[in-house]
Amino acid sequence: MAQRIMTVQGKASPRIGERVKSFRKDKGLSLSEVSRQTSISEATLSRIENEQTLVSAANLYILSQVLDVDITAFFEDTSKPIRNGVRSIARKNQGIELETARYKAQVLCTDLSNKKMHPAIDTIAARSLDEAGGYNAHPGEEYLYVLKGKLILYSEHYAPLLMDETDSIYFDGAMGHAYVSGSQVPAQILVITTTDLAGLDDKNG
Repeated sequence: MAQRIMTVQGKASPRIGERVKSFRKDKGLSLSEVSRQTSISEATLSRIENEQTLVSAANLYILSQVLDVDITAFFEDTSKPIRNGVRSIARKNQGIELETARYKAQVLCTDLSNKKMHPAIDTIAARSLDEAGGYNAHPGEEYLYVLKGKLILYSEHYAPLLMDETDSIYFDGAMGHAYVSGSQVPAQILVITTTDLAGLDDKNG
């Protein structure tokens, strides 16, 4: 299994899989019911709950809505709901860090719950679509901005897109997509994701 490191602003993070399982049982849902509502396979859900695979940020957002918790609940118990005038500051190297041999993500602004946008900084080391784990898709929309290096964006309906530093793109998250480094060194990108359970409801109809 790939190495996995999780930290919360320098402190050890709760095991995400255990929390997913706990929230699922609190809702009285079976794996098959969660699978139907999220379009995540039962096998993948089982591996997530047993800490055998790292759940993607996009799938965490979907799980948080189906399980009726904010995404911050998977990481910590101290998040605050968004209200008028509230703000969240993410200093350098703060946030939740998720790392595998394939990629590293720093999830930002986790101290606020019930957000409509979910920002993260991803470091992409994969050099091929296979190394990236194939396509990922999720309800909602996604904005991507290349901070460092070169990135190749693979998507279902378009030819691979080579992106340089400061290039950006906005696209439908339901379209299968994957990130691959476009050079010998990892690329660093800012990703902002939204989710929309209405899309899941239409799909599962």
